[in-house]
Amino acid sequence: MSRIYEEIDPAYAAACSDVTLCYSNKGFFRGFSEDIVSLAEADNWLKTFEDLEDGQKVTAVLGKHEIMEALREVFSRIQPLHRAKDARVSRERRLAAEVALKEGDFTKALSLASQAILRAPMTGNEEVIDGGVSLALGLWLRSEVLLETGRPKAALEDLKLALKERLPARMRAQYYWRMGHCYKGAEEPTRAKVSYELAGRLLGSDEAAKCQLAKDIESLDYTVLPKHPPDKPGISLSGGAKQNMPALSKLIKIAEEENQGRFAVANNEIKTGDVLLVDSPYAACLLPDYYGSHCLHCFKRLEDFENAAPVWCPKCSSVAFCSIVCRDNAVSTYHSFECQYLDLFIGSGMSILSQIALRMVTQAGLDTSLVLHSKFLSNEIKTVEGAALNDIEGMSKKSKMKSRRERLNRSKKGLKSFTDKDLKDNESETKVEDKMSYHEKLEMTAAQIYSLCTHSAQRRGSDYLKRVVMGMFLTECLKKAGFFKNCEQASKAETSICELIVRNLQLLQFNAHEIYETLRGQHTFTGSKPIYIAVGIYPTGALFNHECYPAVARYFEGRKIVLRATRPLAPGEVVSENYGPHFMTRSLKERQRSLACRYWFRCECVACREDWPTLKQMRPDAATYLRCPNLSCTCKFKANPKCPPGKCPKCSIAIDKELLRVYLDTVDRCISRYQDGAQMMEEERAMDATKVLCEAIDTFHEVAHPPQRDTHIAQESLRSCYAAFGNVHTVQNSDDSS
Repeated sequence: MSRIYEEIDPAYAAACSDVTLCYSNKGFFRGFSEDIVSLAEADNWLKTFEDLEDGQKVTAVLGKHEIMEALREVFSRIQPLHRAKDARVSRERRLAAEVALKEGDFTKALSLASQAILRAPMTGNEEVIDGGVSLALGLWLRSEVLLETGRPKAALEDLKLALKERLPARMRAQYYWRMGHCYKGAEEPTRAKVSYELAGRLLGSDEAAKCQLAKDIESLDYTVLPKHPPDKPGISLSGGAKQNMPALSKLIKIAEEENQGRFAVANNEIKTGDVLLVDSPYAACLLPDYYGSHCLHCFKRLEDFENAAPVWCPKCSSVAFCSIVCRDNAVSTYHSFECQYLDLFIGSGMSILSQIALRMVTQAGLDTSLVLHSKFLSNEIKTVEGAALNDIEGMSKKSKMKSRRERLNRSKKGLKSFTDKDLKDNESETKVEDKMSYHEKLEMTAAQIYSLCTHSAQRRGSDYLKRVVMGMFLTECLKKAGFFKNCEQASKAETSICELIVRNLQLLQFNAHEIYETLRGQHTFTGSKPIYIAVGIYPTGALFNHECYPAVARYFEGRKIVLRATRPLAPGEVVSENYGPHFMTRSLKERQRSLACRYWFRCECVACREDWPTLKQMRPDAATYLRCPNLSCTCKFKANPKCPPGKCPKCSIAIDKELLRVYLDTVDRCISRYQDGAQMMEEERAMDATKVLCEAIDTFHEVAHPPQRDTHIAQESLRSCYAAFGNVHTVQNSDDSS
């Protein structure tokens, strides 16, 4: 079997592969897995293992006595390891927050109050401290801090939660009084008055308090109207969504060729700035470094929520959520199984991809995961591929779809409608789809995920064995977390889940995307840089092939990946993105080494075939290359006004000198427009800058051919504009919890 990475740099390729499984500088797993590989090499068993079919490899390891003995010895020591709830710590944080509040240090007070909430045990536990209501008292204190800092709506949410968590009855009068303050701050005077009046009934004989309460009621202004933040318009696909791939624009089609696999191609003319993909992840995980600053479920920065404050996990104190909705979605699916082992996962040194491989199982649950294993790994259930895969050009059509879910998937018009007519046409189908369960939708999307490449045939036995060991480690954690407790055939189910995790580990290596937010510099664009906070796998986004001169820019809106065109494309042209090494910043040799060793393919894009210069090598006075005026010709020629070519060197069409002059004038005009766009960016006019840059790039590509220094600078400016429309945040150091 030919392995491209071994021809380039086998040692670097092995290091790249290892880091997708576990980190090299921390944790026990790296050394542990290498010890297992050494055991497998002792009697040449590893070579036999490498030659086995995929479906036999986990079973082969289970049958290898020496390996299993070593694994069982380590796995026997696995136990829950996480930051548990602690009423004593919660009380200490709360008292410290009270001191900070009295001193007027609201930032510190808010941080400490949030820590007190996240560390507090559930109501009724540890009653020796705070009578078992540490959580309610923490929420009560934080509501005061939030009210003092001008966040009445967030304070109101904490008050409501405090009441649910058994806030002591003696505090009810103060509770409704503070609620009145919150409604007053939120400019809802009618509700504020009702709350004040309820407080008055509970004040008893405290005349001074009643007098103050009366003044509060008199101060209400009934002329104000509640303010609602402007709705941020959702991003929509240019040209509408494809029928069976609603994350993809109709301007794109998916083709398949034997040597390239599946890839995106322009179906119609594409203009610079067109939105070509808006895709949600099949599974995604937040990096542990951001557990204290971002919502574990939606990845939004917690400090960005003006009208809410961080919400706790019922079991652990390691993570936070932006809302009860996100918390409940996480706890009801994946987090209940991962929660108690979070610190063990981090301490093991397992990579974020290994965590996603586990998340793909925990979010589905045991029953659905076993169905996925049967459909896509063992083929015990005979099924056709998903509707999206059946419509790929270049593929032979599969058998007709017969199941209800597959018929629904094929006939739906799209998850979202973009016109009133579409809304009416899709109304009945949308109602049917709304009734589909979470697990049914997951099964439908899984057809795309499990058709992604794994390059299993090119994988060395040592690398595959390490992934089996990781799969067994994670399966053992699931077992001790109760994932299999209601399973009648637990042993068979454990093997199936392990095989599923191993498959996940392989496909994630080549198909996952890093999710980022933008760290702002002193200026909105200048000095900004992406900060990677999470990693996800996108069913449709993973179908875009790589080019060193990509046709799209990638950014994120929350968890959704967005691809927008950075240059015009004609029908039939490949719509590529970039996997990391771009020709502007990396030489041909560097790019080929990186792509071969990390993604196991040799790039043959135009920038590689023609060995385009990097941005540093492009001089401002470098020659301009123009396209042949014959639209059916792909040739380019050096435009030298002093010695113009008489004809195209490829198709021999005559080149008019006057046309050459017009082309060069057009290039100069475009460069001037790029400078206008840069000025607009400096003035923080992102929308205007985007429009100017898009128009200039479109015009430039009509006459000129890359590489051309100025057009690439313009495209980088355009990427900055796109990032401004997505997740743009100022990253600050986060405290221990929130």
